[in-house]
Amino acid sequence: FAMSVLADKLTKVHFLWCLNFLKEYNTELSSSSTFKTSPTNWRDKVWRMIRIFNSMNEIHFEDRFEGWNSMVPSCYVDGIDVLIQETRPFNKGLFSHKFKHAGLRYQVASAIGVSKFVHVSGGVPCGEWPDIKMVRTNLLPKLRQGEKVGLPLLLSRSITETCH
Repeated sequence: FAMSVLADKLTKVHFLWCLNFLKEYNTELSSSSTFKTSPTNWRDKVWRMIRIFNSMNEIHFEDRFEGWNSMVPSCYVDGIDVLIQETRPFNKGLFSHKFKHAGLRYQVASAIGVSKFVHVSGGVPCGEWPDIKMVRTNLLPKLRQGEKVGLPLLLSRSITETCH
């Protein structure tokens, strides 16, 4: 029942909006303008689609070796901050340094040999969960001995460990 309610009135276009959001993470205003819709409609459709993605159980960490047999790097990881409405009173735990605004942080790992997401975590307050904490908490424990992931330059300077 919940899946049918989420999927009600979603189309392939909304699927593409969501993929664009996950790739670019533009502001609601920018994305809604690009796709010629209202910010409210854009936000509703994208977040419903993300909930559908989450319920699909199609993200498998072991798929990082599909079409790819290297352990260094085994996949590529990046963080995504998503703007949310500011709270009153101000909550510094939600503060995103990327946007200078309240936000939630997600982390996505993509396979290198095929076009697949292999890890998604997050939906956590930006100010309380720096990228490095997310990698250490949610991703490093999954790695095999000697395995490393590709990271953005600033984050890779902060992480020098591998899973043992």
